[in-house]
Amino acid sequence: MAIGNELLSGKVRDQNVHYLAQELRELGVPLRLVLVVPDEVPAIVDALALARARAEAVLTTGGVGPTHDDVTIPALAEAFGVDRVRDPQLERDIQAYYGGRANGDVLAMADLPRGAELLRPVSFFLPIIRLGPVLTFPGEPGALRRLFEGWKAAWRRDPFVVARLELDADEGELAPHLRAHQTEFPTIQIGSYPRFDEGAPYRVLVTLEDKDAEAVRRAGERLAARLRDGFGAPALLRVDFPPGATG
Repeated sequence: MAIGNELLSGKVRDQNVHYLAQELRELGVPLRLVLVVPDEVPAIVDALALARARAEAVLTTGGVGPTHDDVTIPALAEAFGVDRVRDPQLERDIQAYYGGRANGDVLAMADLPRGAELLRPVSFFLPIIRLGPVLTFPGEPGALRRLFEGWKAAWRRDPFVVARLELDADEGELAPHLRAHQTEFPTIQIGSYPRFDEGAPYRVLVTLEDKDAEAVRRAGERLAARLRDGFGAPALLRVDFPPGATG
C-alpha cells in the first residue's frame, strides 16, 4: 500500500510499488493487491481492512514523517483499535539522528501503536514497524530500499518459474487456445501480452508461471504443441522453458 497525496496528484512518480513488486517476485512471494491512498486516516483505515482481508501480510510505504500530513501511524493505531505510546529507544534514535534539529514534531515520530514491534535489520534511525500482519516502511525510496534489503531474507520462499513463448499471432486468435490450455492446466498462471510497436520481435508474449518447475515445463511444451497445431511453425517464434524441457 502506497500512501501519499503526491502519488495521487501525479506530483511524484511512485518508485516503491514497482521496486517491491519486483523484489517480492524474486523472493517467491505473490503480490495480491496494490492500493494507493491519500494522506487521510479514514482512507488508510479502509485500505488496511481491505488489504488485510486479502493477504497474509500488508506492506505500507509513506506517511511516517513529522509533518501534518504524515498520518499513517495514527491510522494504523485506529485500524487496530489501540492507542499510541512513546517508544523510548526510537525517541533516542531520532534524537541522535536529528541532533539539535529534533523538535516536538520530529520526536512525535516515536509515538507508535501500542503493541507494535520494531524491526531493525540495518543501522538506520528509522525501523520497520510491525503491528499484526502490517509492516510499515518509510516512503522515501532510499530509506525503504535500505530497510527492505536488510530484512527481505526473512521472507524468501520457493521461487517462481516462468516459461515464455513469443508468437506472431493476434491475441484474438490465441484466445481459444489459451482458454483451453488454462482448463487443462488450472494451477498454472497464464498471461498474454501484446505488442503494437513497429519492429517488435514478436506480436504476443505468452507466459506460464508456477513454483513447480516440472509443471511449468509440461504446460509450456503442451502449449507449444497446441499452438503449432493451430498455427503452424511460423507463428511460434521462440520458446523459453525451464531447464530440462525439450521445447
